[in-house]
Amino acid sequence: MIPGREITTDTLLLAELAGTVSCGICFDLGTGTGEVLNNANLGDAFTVGIDISIDALRMFNRAVGQPFLCSVGMVSSIFRKGCADLVLANPPYNIADNCRNSPDPLRHEARAGGPLLLYRFIFAGAHLLKPGGCMIITGRLNRSREIECGLRAAGFHRMERFERGRVAAVKAVLLQHS
Repeated sequence: MIPGREITTDTLLLAELAGTVSCGICFDLGTGTGEVLNNANLGDAFTVGIDISIDALRMFNRAVGQPFLCSVGMVSSIFRKGCADLVLANPPYNIADNCRNSPDPLRHEARAGGPLLLYRFIFAGAHLLKPGGCMIITGRLNRSREIECGLRAAGFHRMERFERGRVAAVKAVLLQHS
């Protein structure tokens, strides 16, 4: 853990659920400092943490995976389709310029994004996953319908929702690539 930065409920929920999925290759989209991978029990899985913040990735613990500087919009141009068994994501949940500033600049950057960013995360996850692969995505409880709608549109099924406080996680399986 980074001194002065507590681990959030969404991080712990995502890490807990990740440990329930058997996988060989796992991507964490929007990994930040890598706390999800640091707290997940993924055994010997090869893990990649993707983020757009060089400052956050500098704090990434390379013992738990490979950090990679990349926007989710570029994932399909850089990574091979269908290369992962598991994709984790905790996308920004505040719309930029319409949210309370966090006193921690990295945390503020991680929580603010555009209105379509959630769907970019979902479609990047669908690109990375093998058919039958699993995506686990967290967000505010009041956005869980948007998350489920985006997952359906991207070809996911067998969705399970988990709730903890104001946080929801949805675990879904990818059908087939088109």
